[in-house]
Amino acid sequence: NLQNENTKERTAVAFLRVDQESMDSYHNRVRQILMSSGSTTFTKIANKWNTALIGLMTYFREAVIHTPELLDLLVKCENKIQTRLKFGLNYKMPSRLHPVVLYCPKALV
Repeated sequence: NLQNENTKERTAVAFLRVDQESMDSYHNRVRQILMSSGSTTFTKIANKWNTALIGLMTYFREAVIHTPELLDLLVKCENKIQTRLKFGLNYKMPSRLHPVVLYCPKALV
């Protein structure tokens, strides 16, 4: 916020956004995780996903919430990772595998 110190009038508000090149880079990273996850274990895939997600959020922070395209991309990528993990587990009831399992430390699972 740009604010006049004397009158306290707000003159402008700025919102940061994530650029397309960075979104493409993140999408490629997730694709790389999926492509290289042939017979990889659940834990390794979940750790790679968490590392990529934490790296993105750490670098861009508040800019993420002002970039609807990136939010859509995050949901799409998360669903792809969940589908891959469910496929790898050969899980019969996918609705019973709660997404929190992805973000939970190994000791709590």
